[in-house]
Amino acid sequence: MRRLSLVALFCTLFAACAGSGGPGSESSDNGMGDTPCEECGKQGDIELKITDEKFYREWNREAYSRLDSGAVVGVFPALKVVAKRPEVCKMCHSFSADALDFDLAHIEDSLFVKAFPKMRRELMLPGMRLPDADSSYLDTLSVRLLKSDFADGLKLEDVGPWVERDGIEQAYAREVPAKLKNLLNDIASRYELRYLSIPVTLEVEMLPKLGKSGGYTWKIVWSLWDARYGELVFLVYSEFTAATTSRIAPEKEWSVPFAPRLWKMFSTDLNALENH
Repeated sequence: MRRLSLVALFCTLFAACAGSGGPGSESSDNGMGDTPCEECGKQGDIELKITDEKFYREWNREAYSRLDSGAVVGVFPALKVVAKRPEVCKMCHSFSADALDFDLAHIEDSLFVKAFPKMRRELMLPGMRLPDADSSYLDTLSVRLLKSDFADGLKLEDVGPWVERDGIEQAYAREVPAKLKNLLNDIASRYELRYLSIPVTLEVEMLPKLGKSGGYTWKIVWSLWDARYGELVFLVYSEFTAATTSRIAPEKEWSVPFAPRLWKMFSTDLNALENH
């Protein structure tokens, strides 16, 4: 579980090749932390081939139809980030849980601005929308959300329900359990918010031997909630393998292939869409 500080945000943005995996990673390079990154982002863009894809999305048609584009949305960091990498990984200098979280946030921000230019986004971080004094409350809140009962009686952090529905896209007015609904209501009231964007889980594993110059696997559950009503607006599950087709290693911008998959939900005309 990760909680980005403002310092981490800016360091992750500007410090490409800043050292080996951070505390959110499951392993680290042996003695490579201070080695200059000689393979980072040079001579062109990262080119990827996407395979082994699984995708699921559902939306609450009523909640989606009443989206208030001028409302305030509270933007959560990913509640649970798993950053996997081998011990020896020359393309992992900038790879960490914090880097993944920030990279995802950058994608989210650009899509929100494009879809809802009038919607005000507030970071759910101490010192931002949250008072500094609420730092410990936020950590507790993340755990409470992850452990809340949701689909099929399973916890919100459980990806099982979405993996089993691979290939399905459907309008579904999913009943939100009372405890989770009340928790969403409490957050909305406490911080004067209407919506909450919550990347529930994010898991990325770096695979140096994949493709021409390495690659990675990606799994995410991303959700948008109408906190005032305690309803799920929509949810997207995305899983894929990204392999390089060029000599540039994927040492940054891991979220780029997810962007069009999330945008598919933001940009869909639900009135013209049938379940399939």
